Amino acid sequence: MTQQQEIAALKKYVRATNFLATSQIYLKNNVLFKRPLQHGDIKPRLLGHWGTCPGINFVYANVNRLITKHNRKFLYLVGPGHGFPAVQANLFMEGSLSHYYPETIPYNEDGISDICRKFSAAYGYPSHANPEAPGQILEGGELGYSLSVAWGAVLDNPDLIATVLVGDGESETGPLAASWYANRLVSPKNNGAILPIVHINGYKISGPTRMGRMDREELEAEFTGLGYYPIYVDSNLPEDVYVQMTNAMDKAYDMITEIQRIARSGDDVCKPRWPVILMKTAKGWTGVPEFDGKKLEGNCESHQVIVNKCATDERHLTALNNWLDSYKFHELYSMNDKGELIFDAEIQSLIPPSELCCGQQRLSYGGEVVQAVKNPELTKLAYGPDIVRGSRGYSMLKMGEWMRDAFKLNENERNIRIFSPDETYSNQLQAVFEATDRAWQWPIESWDDDMSRDGRVLELLSENLLFGMMHGYTVTGRHAMFPTYESFSQVIASMADQYCKYVHASQGIHFRKPVPACNVVLSSLLERQDHNGYSHQNPSFLGAMLEKHAEIVSAYLPADANSTLVYTEKAFAGRDKLNILVAGKKELPQWLSLEEARKQAEDGVMVWDFASDENPDVVLAGCGDYATQEAMAALVLVREQLPRVKVRFVSVTELNANGLGSLEFSSKPWLLDDIFTTDKGVVFNYHGYPNTIKKLVFDYKGAHRFRIKGYEEEGSTTTPFDMGVRNGTSRYHLVIDMAYKLFQQGVIDETTHSRITTDMLQRLVDHKNYIKANGVDPEYIENWEWKR
Repeated sequence: MTQQQEIAALKKYVRATNFLATSQIYLKNNVLFKRPLQHGDIKPRLLGHWGTCPGINFVYANVNRLITKHNRKFLYLVGPGHGFPAVQANLFMEGSLSHYYPETIPYNEDGISDICRKFSAAYGYPSHANPEAPGQILEGGELGYSLSVAWGAVLDNPDLIATVLVGDGESETGPLAASWYANRLVSPKNNGAILPIVHINGYKISGPTRMGRMDREELEAEFTGLGYYPIYVDSNLPEDVYVQMTNAMDKAYDMITEIQRIARSGDDVCKPRWPVILMKTAKGWTGVPEFDGKKLEGNCESHQVIVNKCATDERHLTALNNWLDSYKFHELYSMNDKGELIFDAEIQSLIPPSELCCGQQRLSYGGEVVQAVKNPELTKLAYGPDIVRGSRGYSMLKMGEWMRDAFKLNENERNIRIFSPDETYSNQLQAVFEATDRAWQWPIESWDDDMSRDGRVLELLSENLLFGMMHGYTVTGRHAMFPTYESFSQVIASMADQYCKYVHASQGIHFRKPVPACNVVLSSLLERQDHNGYSHQNPSFLGAMLEKHAEIVSAYLPADANSTLVYTEKAFAGRDKLNILVAGKKELPQWLSLEEARKQAEDGVMVWDFASDENPDVVLAGCGDYATQEAMAALVLVREQLPRVKVRFVSVTELNANGLGSLEFSSKPWLLDDIFTTDKGVVFNYHGYPNTIKKLVFDYKGAHRFRIKGYEEEGSTTTPFDMGVRNGTSRYHLVIDMAYKLFQQGVIDETTHSRITTDMLQRLVDHKNYIKANGVDPEYIENWEWKR
């Protein structure tokens, strides 16, 4: 096919998809425009965003041209928000909708009626990309994530090209801005490539974009500085924009394949200069140029629904009639005797074979593309088996050893990675560098440690970029961990929320299958951020995520290293999940053998018999490794002070929106009665904000018996133990609360209660005086040893 023939086909294809996009926004009847529109053909409620649709259609057509020309797999990710009518139009044209929804969206007039009637309608289709739409791997509701998700999707998918349409408004967000830096991380040797196309249509909802007011020289300088090769396309230039775009796409494709060829031939490729297309077309291109003296096409006025009174106003309806008529849609198709649409032969030349359609890429659906991780042997990694309770060990070091062995075991599958915002060493995961390196495509100096072109650890100081890459990596069937400082995990809270929405919306859609979990590891915990100070003390991410669906979000707070190993294995076995693992990186007491840790992980809540008495007078609980250490220290103190008092110790290692562990106590409250007794006071020491636990046990009939301790937003640069003191989670505070519960229940008298409380308060005063004088915690705190 000559370029002239290709251009003719592209123009017809884009006319058809522009018509279908417009029809979805406006029409409930007469969807093929067989007669002039009447007021009754218009939806009563017009919703949607027209302005970005023409650009989406233009790029989709050009992507299809490359697919059919080169027989290569492409994904198409759409960054501009709320351009779903265009996405849906293309999915209909290529046959993906009728493939997956043959009953509701057949390839005929009824199918077009369905997507028109249901677009932005109650119980219909959203206004942005969503999991119901074939081929989509990103909930498109929030701007800024498209580029990072695309980078993640192409990792370990060497034959894949992910085309990403980046909106110029979207480009102003922090996550998108940071995503350009992933070219420092992704090797062309064993990974696919992205083809970013920046759609510079000049306007956001009510004003200009930054890029829209930049000239060509400025735009090219910016992207050259970012390390890309900019290719400029502008509909204002004399040359036909269709010719410009086909030339640009061909040049970009040739550059990508040449970079990959060189890297895969064995040559080192330093600073691969990937192409980026800078595409300037008018916002609302091919729509109504102006109306009532207002410029619409090429202005922010075309952002949403233009001429929006068509159901009642004759002038608006006339403008819409003229607009739809301009596409001459009736010239582009015919119908066979079954009523099926037969598009023009030139249009059909741009529709790829079904297995190559963007909407039918199997890697976007999970299922059979997912290979389970080969798990390391925990018995070779765990402390024990004859563990000395209270002996010291490191949770994050053990997690690093698990990941090291997982990298080795899954070396051929290339299906597991770490996405780490520059904290792999700091979070004590350095054992992984015995099996892999940090990926780096820029120059590597002789003194740089653990860096190579094709490492499986991705580090860059952007939580947004790396979480987005993990999203793209996992939803296309692979496994990943995202370790970060607990205090800064809140940076990706909204991204995690969007991921959870994507997973939730995917469930129940017949062609989407379970995908590997996103595993967020929170370390450098608030209890040991005494040196960094108040800004590094923040467990907010836990509380925010525990508002989500219980079947999607689980928070694991292992009490020690063996439990951390068990929960790491459990997290990587998860599907359609966001798992949060909370583990300290400092030396802490070890409590459980591997088998005990496995048993506890079955329910996420367990009475520690080795630390408990029968027929208890009070219950003491710990949730979190540092919180558990202080609770166990409080247990020792109570037994010293009140040897006749009986205490039950409960360890909680799993939380979700339904409550503690996997116990469905909302429907089976007696399960918590079995754990926490039916009538005894409970002192619960929690790693995060107390309100998180309060909400989880609110519906439990015994909730009034709980005294919940946790982080109370108090901190500074201080000593480790003083962090607990300032927030009321220290052993001394726990003893005070236990004594109060015992006094309330009549187990101890007022004199004893007063004595113990006075003693603990004095110890707190003594501790404060000591650290102010010496700058460190006393030795009996730093080197505390547990004894039964």
